[in-house]
Amino acid sequence: MDLNVDGLAVKVEGRGAPLLLVHGSAADLSTWAVQRSGLEAHARLLLYDRRGAGESPLREGERAPSVQDHARDAARVVEEIATEPVVACGSSFGAVVVLELARTRPELLRGMVLIEPPLAASDTGALLPPGLWESLERTAAESGGPAASEAFLRYVLGEEDVQRLPRLARARVLSRWDSIRRDCLALGDYRPDYASLSRVQTPALLLGGVRSPPQYAPTLAALGRTLPNAHVEQVPGMGHMLHADVRGHFNRRVLAFMESLPAP
Repeated sequence: MDLNVDGLAVKVEGRGAPLLLVHGSAADLSTWAVQRSGLEAHARLLLYDRRGAGESPLREGERAPSVQDHARDAARVVEEIATEPVVACGSSFGAVVVLELARTRPELLRGMVLIEPPLAASDTGALLPPGLWESLERTAAESGGPAASEAFLRYVLGEEDVQRLPRLARARVLSRWDSIRRDCLALGDYRPDYASLSRVQTPALLLGGVRSPPQYAPTLAALGRTLPNAHVEQVPGMGHMLHADVRGHFNRRVLAFMESLPAP
């Protein structure tokens, strides 16, 4: 079923307990293809294109939605479609959105699955290595958006996983520098506020890939220490895009997590 919620393109598929899926940067709801084929018999999937991605346009005059804006959008989707609290799963930037949703609207969530949120591991830590953002902006200005997108991909995925991307998927990502830049600006303006996260009671499954670049593990560990009801797992053989695992490990883990939660 295709819906429009406050300008957001939404798809609802499957049957069962509701599972909200929030995609990361340079992506849209199509990134959840493995979940759409593997989970629709077990969960009611709520998928949407984040504002400024896919079929969800920016509002008139809007330049770069904040993390808080994206969390409010996610809340609208849940309020409009779900009849009970949901489990929310976010990949990368989407995981930051889900975390902010848990902080601000905990009544909407039964649980959350966070895949390697790109956050600093402390409120005073740096999100990016010194000079990386300036280098990306310079690359975009001198060599164009696709070149900047490729440099971004190498940082967030690692060289091995960049090379593994299917040709069409890679071309699609390289064309999305404007979207990548908006998400980077939003993250640059966002602070985790670990003190307030320590009061978030939502059960959380924090997933990382053993093959992922090294910047994600310290953040997962920090969140694991901070969130009162969190469990951290590192998935063998997987990288940052671990939800795209066609072998089904991620799907099985999400279902097991959902089944472990108290009924709403």
